[in-house]
Amino acid sequence: MKQILLTVAMLTAALTVGAQNKDQLLSSISKAEAATQNEKKAANPNTWIKYGDAFMDAYNKLFGDLWIGISKTEATLFGGPQPASTEQVTISGMPYSIEHYDVRDLYYNVNGVLDAVIITQPIMEEDLLVQARDAYLKAAELDAKGSKTKQLADKLSSLRNMMVNDAMSYYTLGNLEKAAFYFEETLPCSENPVLNTVDTMVVYYAAVTYDATGNIDKATEYYQKCIDLGYDMNGDVPAALAALYLKEGDVDQAKKCLNDAFAKYPTSQSVLVSLINLYMDTNDDPQKILDLIKSAQKNEPDNATLVYAEGNVYKSLGDIDNAIKCYQKSFEIDPNYIFGIFSIGNTYFEQAVNLQKEIDALDLSDIKGYEKLSAEQDKYLMMSIEPFEKVFAMAAEKDNDLKVVAASSLKQIYFVFRDRDPKYAEKHKEYEAFLQQAGVEQ
Repeated sequence: MKQILLTVAMLTAALTVGAQNKDQLLSSISKAEAATQNEKKAANPNTWIKYGDAFMDAYNKLFGDLWIGISKTEATLFGGPQPASTEQVTISGMPYSIEHYDVRDLYYNVNGVLDAVIITQPIMEEDLLVQARDAYLKAAELDAKGSKTKQLADKLSSLRNMMVNDAMSYYTLGNLEKAAFYFEETLPCSENPVLNTVDTMVVYYAAVTYDATGNIDKATEYYQKCIDLGYDMNGDVPAALAALYLKEGDVDQAKKCLNDAFAKYPTSQSVLVSLINLYMDTNDDPQKILDLIKSAQKNEPDNATLVYAEGNVYKSLGDIDNAIKCYQKSFEIDPNYIFGIFSIGNTYFEQAVNLQKEIDALDLSDIKGYEKLSAEQDKYLMMSIEPFEKVFAMAAEKDNDLKVVAASSLKQIYFVFRDRDPKYAEKHKEYEAFLQQAGVEQ
């Protein structure tokens, strides 16, 4: 969530105006509104700027959104009214301390930082920020000479940040309907002749929140807008959009969406998994996906990532042998392509884990079955050692996550074999020490 730093004077004012008279604020808005209804004054952009400022003034004085990001200690230090009551709640698994005031609730996270301000008693039915936005946009419409452009740009930028703060507050607290409303209403703050920009991040959050609320039409609109703007999150957005098309029963559109995304991001796991599942659910031929990859490989025969993507398809289809061949080939094409060699080790390791599940399901009297599966499990564990150790040796600082995963897997493998050879016990200690030093294990 965006954190806003305040001067001492601003913070003190913000903390002490909570009791501002509601009628006084509404009176200021009414006076500004009256000017907009005067034919002569209504043609002046300043009239609409003042009207917008009246809403903003009410918002800033009563709603105090500028508090977000400050600590409870700072709030206490600078004074202000005492809460009527406090309570401890858990929201989405996160603990919060809520301070209840006459018109608002303040939500402090476990670190004592203010995450959200929720107004419990609005002063009017219309949203203050939306009204301010519309007034400023009306002023821009009347400003034929552009003399107010800089002033309006500053006001709309500030307004945009306030609306995003409100959206994120509701998003954090799980009120996705309100969050979606504010994300959507934020967009005109940027998409206008004054700022003339598209807020791709807000477009994306509008899509996500509408998706989460089950509003398929709105979610589809904003996911598609993200794609049109090139803000597709490396394939995650098309995958989410395809899922919506499937909910609506539009299989052809879902396939088109995923195929277009796959052509652009052949290594995207979200796209690849979605595409494979779609073809399998519709009893279509997964070979079509391999054909897409093969076509791409013809254009780029030395592209290791395309060969790696082919391996992922085979793995998803349960063809482990061909998956390993592709991973090995991707590493041969580019010896620096660490994901290829990592996937070899990881695939073998996953096979061993799956065999453990089979072992656990055996009847205790099935000695032969146990010995057979255990021998096969040992084989896969042994086969995973060399690729994992290559990863551990290759991984640079930027690939620290892969280095940690490789070390964790190797520690587990050598633990299994520690009693078979002293060198395995030493290797177990070596990787255990690395993980402790890296802060991953105690």
